[in-house]
Amino acid sequence: MPVPSVLLFLKSPVPGYVKTRLARDVGDRAACAVFCALVERQVAALPPGWPVEIHFAPADAESRIRSWIHGADRYLPQVEGDLGARLAAASANAFSRGTGPVFLIGADCPDLNPDDFYAALDSLASGCDAVFGPARDGGYYLLALKRHTPELFQGISWSGPQVLRQSLQRTAKAGLLTSLLEEKEDIDDIHALRRCYPEFEAR
Repeated sequence: MPVPSVLLFLKSPVPGYVKTRLARDVGDRAACAVFCALVERQVAALPPGWPVEIHFAPADAESRIRSWIHGADRYLPQVEGDLGARLAAASANAFSRGTGPVFLIGADCPDLNPDDFYAALDSLASGCDAVFGPARDGGYYLLALKRHTPELFQGISWSGPQVLRQSLQRTAKAGLLTSLLEEKEDIDDIHALRRCYPEFEAR
């Protein structure tokens, strides 16, 4: 199987723009610091040798993102629309270039590591069409696809506890063979942050 591409979705690290749910409890600056730490940890924990695309928002943030995250193979602005539209456009773009499997991730999961990527790749190589990494909040922290599957991004109630359930309904309806990785935490609010980092104190 060809080497997969990792599509990492990021926002520009600006206080008040990132981790807004977390910021309600810890403040904009502390939430931004958490976001930056999560992103930098995730970039360091990607499988070596896999091509990486940074899909950033807003569209004018390229210079800021490039100066922060070095060495990606591509830096591409996210399209307008909800998360489904952005994921679908990025997936379609990657597959249109003849890339191998595509892995779509954010940087909210503090435990996503190379072993998880390799496990998902093994599942794809064994015949699965899609692999999800379930998040504790009902979403997913990773989606690995063997081919572009636009129906997985349509009609989903994004940011709600039913994202994974609805996505699995889409795969079943499309007749796709699907597998799941281990459930992990996604850090979006103070409760998740303290479950992962009990020692955290906003400064």
